[in-house]
Amino acid sequence: MTDNRKPQRQRIDVINAQGQRITVRKPEAATGASARPNGTAAPRQAAGAARTARQDAPSARTARQDAPAARTARRASHFANATGAAAGQGGTASSAAGRTAAAPMGRAVPAYDPHMDLEGMRGRESARKAPRRRHGKGAAIAVGVVCAIYLGGCALWSNVYMPNTTVNGKDVSLKTPAAEASDLNDALDSYKLAVSGDNVSLSVKGSDIDLKYDTSSYASDTMSKINVWAWPVTIFTGNDVTTKVDMDYDKDKLASLVSAAVKTANANATQPTNATASYDESAGKFVVSKEKVGTAVDESAVLKAVKSALSTGTTTLALGSGQLQQPTVTSTSSKLKTAVETANKYLAATQTLTANSKTVATVDAKTIAKWVKVGDDLSVTLDTDAIKTWASGDLAKSLNTVGTTRTYTRADGKQVSVSGGTYGWSVNTDSLASTLASNIEAAKSATFDVPWSTKADQWNPGGADWGTRYIDVDLTEQHARFYDNGSIIWESDFVSGDPTEDHATDTGVYTINSNKGTNQTLKGLDENHDGQPDYTSHVSYWMPFVGNLVAFHDASWRSTFGGTIYQGNGSHGCINLPTSAAQKLYDLTKVGDVVVVHS
Repeated sequence: MTDNRKPQRQRIDVINAQGQRITVRKPEAATGASARPNGTAAPRQAAGAARTARQDAPSARTARQDAPAARTARRASHFANATGAAAGQGGTASSAAGRTAAAPMGRAVPAYDPHMDLEGMRGRESARKAPRRRHGKGAAIAVGVVCAIYLGGCALWSNVYMPNTTVNGKDVSLKTPAAEASDLNDALDSYKLAVSGDNVSLSVKGSDIDLKYDTSSYASDTMSKINVWAWPVTIFTGNDVTTKVDMDYDKDKLASLVSAAVKTANANATQPTNATASYDESAGKFVVSKEKVGTAVDESAVLKAVKSALSTGTTTLALGSGQLQQPTVTSTSSKLKTAVETANKYLAATQTLTANSKTVATVDAKTIAKWVKVGDDLSVTLDTDAIKTWASGDLAKSLNTVGTTRTYTRADGKQVSVSGGTYGWSVNTDSLASTLASNIEAAKSATFDVPWSTKADQWNPGGADWGTRYIDVDLTEQHARFYDNGSIIWESDFVSGDPTEDHATDTGVYTINSNKGTNQTLKGLDENHDGQPDYTSHVSYWMPFVGNLVAFHDASWRSTFGGTIYQGNGSHGCINLPTSAAQKLYDLTKVGDVVVVHS
């Protein structure tokens, strides 16, 4: 039976040598001698061609590694050869390829599908890759297991202390932070902190200060200091954690305990000494004296150390140099350096003192150093009180002649020594101290005359410092002489004070003072305590030399003078003269004339 209907065609896409897609249709049943010359030979030939194509697959896979355009060209050539082999019976491959290329669209093509061949190649490729995939899957599983173990360790050691872990020196291996915190609180009843060192002996019990731990943040604080991500290493090397446990206690009770212990320790302690400026006599200048710590304990430092020990649960605390009182000024202080420089400038201001144009004293660095004061604030000043003390003491001993013993030879050749009185040289200490301080503070060396409160006629320490005009009163001889330029211009016997009645005339060097006068009434003291002066006497000539109490005066009630009358019948201290002698002396004397009374 003949079927005249057009055979059904299947669409096949082919890629030509130029990389273009060519659509052809494959009939389900082809007829005609031209399409299938030998009824069964064509399919067999086609099958052979397909096998040949598959055998060529390895080289095709190598070719696919080349450029896309070359790969497309090879596929087209392969297709042309395959169709030529199926159709040619006695023809050449090239002629078959030419005929196939020349066939118009829509005509039958050889029963060879290159897509089927490509699918086969893909299958073989997958088969070759299958073993690799199985190896890769095993490695992935192994990695997953390792990761699971690692992450599991991280999770575990985030909540449990690793082996070889200590917290504040205590082994907490394999314990949870919560359990360790509970142990801390349980140990409070027996907790005791022993403090020693720096002569401090103190024991602080938890019950003494109402100690309570706040462990709410203990776990997070300790765990935050452990690197759980490094557990594979630190589980063997260990973790040493130091942390503070917040606590609550009676601060006043703790401060009281510490204060009592420090007070006892400091009872016989050496206080710290600040660095300062001091005078080095061998060097002749001020230098820096280094600070010294001493042994006294700083209460605030001890309290701080005790609080720190409590916070870590420490049971022993050894105090050291960090808890000693420290000097507030050290040898490196720039202010101290300035103070030393200022003090040395003062030392360089040498002062030369003169009297009557003669050098009488030199104030050198050694002396000035005694007056320089360096304050606690490192200020440098001069102690003017110290200068006054020096002037009235050491300087006065060398310069003042008032009251000192003076030895001289009288015009008649008698050697006389006399001491006491009010005449002579006397330093004005206030004025001198002011001048010295002013010059030294200005770092100015100077030469100047000593300021005097009183002056003598000449500078003659230890000898007669009065001039050639003076009245010589010899108590032993009971005779007075008035010398002027070596000559006697007046002399007379006299009666002096009665030593038997404790009224002896005072010796010394004096001067006639401004109380000199005539017609004076003398009133004695009330030594018999009857409310009235012991005597009342009128004198015509009054020439006092000891205040207004002791003077030369006439004594009209006496008839004789000189000799030993003064012993048992002497005056109350004055020099009694005959009226004529008193009158003449009054006319000769003037205020300021020197009176030398000696024995």
